[in-house]
Amino acid sequence: MQTLIRQNRDLRVDFFRGFALWCMLIDHFINGWLRAITLKEYGFCDAAELFVLLSGISAGIVYHRTVVRDGLRPAWLKIARRIVAIYRTHLIMFMLFAAEVSILVAWLNPPSFLEFLALDGFRAHPFRSIMNVALLGTEPKFFDILPLYIVLLVILALTLPLIRWPRSLLVGSILLYVAARVFHLNLGSWTENWFFNPLAWQVIFMLGVTSPYILKAKNYWRGWDWLAALFSLFSLFESHTRHLDNHLPAALLIHFDVDKPTVHPFRLLAIVSLGWLAWRYIPAAADWLRSRWAEPFVLLGQHSLGVFSSSVLFAVLGEAILFTHPGWISQILVQGLGTLALVAVAALSAWNSNKSRIDGRATNISINSNDLSPMQGSQRRARMAYTVDSLQ
Repeated sequence: MQTLIRQNRDLRVDFFRGFALWCMLIDHFINGWLRAITLKEYGFCDAAELFVLLSGISAGIVYHRTVVRDGLRPAWLKIARRIVAIYRTHLIMFMLFAAEVSILVAWLNPPSFLEFLALDGFRAHPFRSIMNVALLGTEPKFFDILPLYIVLLVILALTLPLIRWPRSLLVGSILLYVAARVFHLNLGSWTENWFFNPLAWQVIFMLGVTSPYILKAKNYWRGWDWLAALFSLFSLFESHTRHLDNHLPAALLIHFDVDKPTVHPFRLLAIVSLGWLAWRYIPAAADWLRSRWAEPFVLLGQHSLGVFSSSVLFAVLGEAILFTHPGWISQILVQGLGTLALVAVAALSAWNSNKSRIDGRATNISINSNDLSPMQGSQRRARMAYTVDSLQ
């Protein structure tokens, strides 16, 4: 597996993004003992916030580098290509999802399965429902992340000229977040049926985009570490209030909804606190990031689009099995096989990516060698052959 992992990256981002993707798969199952160790059980935030934050960090690094090196226009073009790729994946995923649900309903006939997947409207108005999905309107269950990510990339494209001034960009993002919560702003009727409000969730994404550049300074007030740690402990404590209601005074427990669609401030503070502590105390060169137990998560994180798309299809299959065959054995099989399937998808994606990269380099070698003298060409080919062989 080590040969499939690209090492010239910040493996912290890959590891935690892979962990977030795995948590999403496990949390999508209605039952399962592994749900006890996913992120949502240990604080106000869950894998969705972590995934969006890390996606923002990756996007900020990639597009900031493009702006500095090539200018705004190539960066906009790069974002546009990414949006098209995500939208294409969304449509393909929905077609596979619809076919899978049809087969599962005919085969297992899980009770109330279409209602659970928010597909009951397809019976009465199939064409309208399909058009809604194609236009990113009303989405079935598990289809929330990709439309949200498309809108976040559009917002990034609109604000890209400000990426050279990350503090100004972050201040504007926070003001938009506050306005979205206070005045219940959204993107109109287009996104009113979305679970996530993009105008609120953009603040987590923009925190990721700007943080690598805002946090370049080396000296920080140690109090930030303590505040982040204390809030993380508070978040952990309050996330288990259902177990403590009869054992602690009511004044120590919060009794209001820490809503997810518009990112309650406690959710925002929770993911910021965890991100701060991880950045401060996990070095990019940490040996455990290259250990055997970390490799599967790193691999998942390096191929997030394909892994997430596959996880939706695996989650639907697992839900159908758990609907019709509840019990510990089914839970173990569904969660275990689902995890192995995700790692297999990531490994296949990595192998295909590496093969395409090597084939591309070999093509460039043959083209470039034609421009050299016979002696230079033979020496260049020998050096490049060694490089290609070593990559394999």
